[in-house]
Amino acid sequence: MIPKEMINSYKESVMKFGRFVEDMFDRSVYALVDRNADMAKEVIEDDKLADKMRDELNEKTIIMIGEYAPVGKQLVESVNGFILENALEMIGDKSVQIAVETLKLLKEPSLKPLVDLPKMASTAEKMMRISLDVYKDESNAYAIEELLKMEEYVDELNISIEDELKLYMMESPKNVSRALSLMFISKHIEDIADLCLKVIPKRPL
Repeated sequence: MIPKEMINSYKESVMKFGRFVEDMFDRSVYALVDRNADMAKEVIEDDKLADKMRDELNEKTIIMIGEYAPVGKQLVESVNGFILENALEMIGDKSVQIAVETLKLLKEPSLKPLVDLPKMASTAEKMMRISLDVYKDESNAYAIEELLKMEEYVDELNISIEDELKLYMMESPKNVSRALSLMFISKHIEDIADLCLKVIPKRPL
């Protein structure tokens, strides 16, 4: 059986990683909305640290399972942590990709006012916080329904954004590269919302 203090320390490390990735995502969106190239570059640079944190957590998970051979709830918690670690790392990657597309967009004037993209990002950020809370305290599992509704809302916004950007692309070839970058960003945010659902705890049989 894994000592309780080891599990608590492990969960705190996962939460620390989650907060770091959440900050990366928040700053990637701020860089887009505020047209801040320096912040976008900082997010890209932070990917190295995110990868390092993920690797360290994966190693801790493997050591816990290898040394203590947990069963039942403890095994499920270890597996949930492993799933979460990798989902968070992918969210960090998506944040970097948003920052990369932002740097491309900053080379030209704004194509259009950003209205729905910030709404998508704000909803995805809330999903991240709720997902981490569910991981930390399974008694918050009632929030799963809320997560599903929010994910559906993000999907709807993504479709709306794509439809609008296609009109810009048809309007002029000059709009194509900027519209595509905004489409990519919208899809990355949708992917982040989907990844938040991977955090939902799996319960032992």
